[in-house]
Amino acid sequence: MTIHARSGRDNNFHLIRHAAAAAVVLTHSYSVVTGRFESEPLVAWFGTSIGLYAVSVFFVLSGFLVAQSLAASADLIRFAVSRMLRIFPALMIAVALASLVIGPLLTQLPAGAYFADPDLARYIVGSLSTLATDHHLPGLFAALPESGRVNVPLWTLKYEIAAYISLATIAASALLVGARFMIWAAGAVIMVCIVAHAAFPDDEVTGSLHNAIHLFLPFYLGVAAYHLRRLIPLAASGIVLLAGVAVLLAPTVLGSVAESVLIAYSVLWLAFLPGIPTRGLERLGDASYGIYIYAFPIQQLLRLLYPGIEPLALFCASLAVTVPLAFASWHLIEKPCLDARGLIVSALRRDRPGTARA
Repeated sequence: MTIHARSGRDNNFHLIRHAAAAAVVLTHSYSVVTGRFESEPLVAWFGTSIGLYAVSVFFVLSGFLVAQSLAASADLIRFAVSRMLRIFPALMIAVALASLVIGPLLTQLPAGAYFADPDLARYIVGSLSTLATDHHLPGLFAALPESGRVNVPLWTLKYEIAAYISLATIAASALLVGARFMIWAAGAVIMVCIVAHAAFPDDEVTGSLHNAIHLFLPFYLGVAAYHLRRLIPLAASGIVLLAGVAVLLAPTVLGSVAESVLIAYSVLWLAFLPGIPTRGLERLGDASYGIYIYAFPIQQLLRLLYPGIEPLALFCASLAVTVPLAFASWHLIEKPCLDARGLIVSALRRDRPGTARA
């Protein structure tokens, strides 16, 4: 990545993550108020929302950074522990706040009926497992435009975990057959996604297959970009060129592929662009994940309390509540858990069969 490629923390990942999280909140501000995905202005222009573009940004960054992590240390136990600690502690707080605080306070049901309803257990188990995050909480938000929906953004987490597992599997294979296997395997996944885009156009496939195709592609573009970083020149002219290709391919089955490549390249160009004065903000902590998983229940809550609120006002109000909560979550929950990963990894190694106990 020529002169833009820097080592250590000299990058703009922190800024991009927070901007992407805010973009997801902006998209949901429209759907929470109106109940319609199409109400966001960008949907009318591009056919999709800024929030979905932001999710692609997250997956590009995730692929690049976890590939970097695996390259620095092929310790798969540490990799697995780190990924779990990044996702689940804050997720547990988000699920508890929704199901055990907001739910009992605002449900239309009596307290006894709320806690006895099997939908409560379904929501908690489904959300914490990340496998079924669309369950409703008993009597909560039922009269809102986004009827009964509790935390929509959680739907992406199972695909992120699946991407981590697939990359860890590739890394384990690379230990046996050689380091070059990683880039060849990443390239193979990208080709599979491209073929799948062509074979299963967006208007013909929905659900898990659609989501996996659309999210694994930016993730593995990020992985490939890390391993090919010395060969990829980053320049504004490259963005212009890829934007032109995306426009030309937009009417075809490869339109989404070109869009993903454009997003990946643009994100990495911005990530390593020097001279952006916000780099020092990293010292405040990383609230991006917290913003992503805490905002939607707060938006639904504000919509319930202020029925006449407009989307942009809801966006500002929900960020005003969510951002402090997310920073508190980082400093009190997420970072302490991540700091403990060394102890957890050591404990797991001591408990492995055939390993002497301390």
